[in-house]
Amino acid sequence: MPHIVVDDQQVKIICEATDNVEVRDQNGRCLGYVAHGFTDEDIAIAKRRLTSDEPRYTTSEVLDHLQSLEQK
Repeated sequence: MPHIVVDDQQVKIICEATDNVEVRDQNGRCLGYVAHGFTDEDIAIAKRRLTSDEPRYTTSEVLDHLQSLEQK
């Protein structure tokens, strides 16, 4: 897998971020994002959702539903 080595300043920015970090080239063109890790709040939200009675759908079910909407 290709990879890029970041310098110490970039490591600090990525590690201290509480949201995704946008990666840009020298001309300001967006190249992609570095996703942040899960926070304690993210985990708490996921646990609450797991214990709720709300319906759950698989990715496949959601994609099938979206495709059915396009066909109408």
